Amino acid sequence: MNLKISILLLLFGFTLASCEWKSDEDDPVLNQLGTGHGIVTYTGYTPLKDKPIDIHFYIPEGDIKKMPIVFILPGTTRNANDYLAAWMKHFDDRKVIALALEFPSAYYSTSEYIEGNMFKNNKALPEEQWSYSVIEAIFDYVKEETDNQSTLYSMFGHSAGAQFVHRFVTFKQNMRLDKAIAANSGWYTVPDTQIEYPYGLKNSGFSDKPTLTHLFSSNLIVALGDKDTDPNDSSLRHTPEADAQGLYRYARGEYYYIQSQQTSQTNSMIFNWKKVIVKGVAHDFEAMMVETADYLSL
Repeated sequence: MNLKISILLLLFGFTLASCEWKSDEDDPVLNQLGTGHGIVTYTGYTPLKDKPIDIHFYIPEGDIKKMPIVFILPGTTRNANDYLAAWMKHFDDRKVIALALEFPSAYYSTSEYIEGNMFKNNKALPEEQWSYSVIEAIFDYVKEETDNQSTLYSMFGHSAGAQFVHRFVTFKQNMRLDKAIAANSGWYTVPDTQIEYPYGLKNSGFSDKPTLTHLFSSNLIVALGDKDTDPNDSSLRHTPEADAQGLYRYARGEYYYIQSQQTSQTNSMIFNWKKVIVKGVAHDFEAMMVETADYLSL
């Protein structure tokens, strides 16, 4: 085999590998919601119009008006395309509108993503400027563009995405959220009014009884891979406050759930949460998605 043919074959193989995540049915659609999968850059939420969000979507064939809607929040690398690919790989037969949200790091720092941009320079920002607040706007946008009739949506977040999800559930009230999965979060905002925000609620502006009542009555699923036990993971935060929750993700998730359950009992509050232990799984978003998605009842 001569050198020219070898190079051509190598390039062809690389092209196939780079396209592996795509649907076998269609090429991705850009900037237009419709049946199939693609990407829409969303700037329709006025308070954050200068901070675009890429919506990686999958809409299967069928009656779009009746399909439930699920938001998927990726980890710290913001690889929403990989999360959408995993959903398409395992759940392409479900009549669900899947929206994997990419908060680009060029516009959203780590804290603006996982902590929702609630504070800047230790000063509270108006709620309309929170990163969390864009979710409801995107829900309305998708409903309008597709004539979807859903009244509620669900959420799945893994790692950094789980941080987004559990804080969204904590701080955003009167939302149209049905169920939410927070899988393998790195650390938590524990509903403890004696611990300083962001590790607790003290000085967050949300340390009152209505906040706890709302949080504990929400349909939050805390999902934990029982092998997510590496204390030396390079992406795992180690501060005194984070380590007080445990030295690795599984321990921190257990701590978060137990402390929350105890607080709800102490205050005689309804506790609607579920804890799901996924055996044999470490920090693997695809495996966690496959093993927990049914809890969203989509």
